[in-house]
Amino acid sequence: MHVYLYNIINLIMDSRNYGLYRRYTKKTFTNRGKGHFGLFRDRIPLTPENIFLLILPLLLMLILIPPPKEVTEEKTDIPVKEEEIEPISIVVFNNADSVIDKADLEEYLIGVVAAEMPHSYHQEALKAQAVAARTFAVSRARGLYGIFTEHFGADVCTDSNHCQSWISKDEFLESRGDESDWEKIAGAVANTRNMVITYEGQLINPLYHSNSGGATENIENVWPKLGAVPYLKSVYSPYETEYGEYIKSTVIKWDDIKNKLKNKYPKAELKDDPAEDIEVLSYSASGRIKRIRIGSIEMEGTEFRELLKLPSTYLEFSFPDEKSVEIVSKGFGHGVGMSQCGADALAKKGYTYKEILEFYYTGISVEELKH
Repeated sequence: MHVYLYNIINLIMDSRNYGLYRRYTKKTFTNRGKGHFGLFRDRIPLTPENIFLLILPLLLMLILIPPPKEVTEEKTDIPVKEEEIEPISIVVFNNADSVIDKADLEEYLIGVVAAEMPHSYHQEALKAQAVAARTFAVSRARGLYGIFTEHFGADVCTDSNHCQSWISKDEFLESRGDESDWEKIAGAVANTRNMVITYEGQLINPLYHSNSGGATENIENVWPKLGAVPYLKSVYSPYETEYGEYIKSTVIKWDDIKNKLKNKYPKAELKDDPAEDIEVLSYSASGRIKRIRIGSIEMEGTEFRELLKLPSTYLEFSFPDEKSVEIVSKGFGHGVGMSQCGADALAKKGYTYKEILEFYYTGISVEELKH
């Protein structure tokens, strides 16, 4: 308002108006017979009285009308919702019916844990299994550890010898447990939601097996082409002896062993006495067979295990007679990474799922998945 008054006074006193204020009034006049409304100028003398009369209404406006209040935007604290993490999907090749399905990762994991670990195991062991299974699935989905043509474009399959087992809820309730057992497993998955295992910031290759037989194995002794991996080192795991998977004795006819070897190596030369033809050439630090000789054929311990479908490469031989071989195997599985029986044993001793994972995977971190 003050600025407006100042501008009016300046206009009145402007020397270019030659001391006169031009008052504009609306009048009607005729211009060469063409009627319209126009502006007619009538000059008023610029006297102090006229100036006062002109300014008086403005002064009254300043006095009677209060200045407008400054309008300020009220800052309201709008609660910022935490960004909801979108559910992760996983593409699964179901080996049972040769169908590719797209599933929610967390829902898929319930079926994996239910298939891979007994529901009777301690809850912390089930949690450790859930985190390992989640890390396995996501690392494959991101292509960190190879793309497998056997999956037909899927991220993982349900073959336990290749990826991870999986079982549907209906199959579980029919053959393995009841509703409360399923909910126990679902709770282990939910309570570790989005948790994964990393090493130096990258998702690990979280291999696991059933029973270590007392010690896990270095990965390079099972898959030499992969080389040494810092978090997949042999660790002592002494609490697995009470589990059924710890030890198994198998008696095999020597003729059966010879036939299987001949099918793979037709030129193999074998004697009649197995005690003369079976020789362990070297062991790994964990006690597993690295190389073995059967007749004239030398092979890796892992190949011998596959040939005879044995539980592990942690083997001892005895010869009841010249026609048979007794093989005592300790542990179950390849022996690399986390032992599932060992995880349950540690959980019963008070280990948390994070401590279990740190026990079996050297130097790792357990953290929330970064999308």
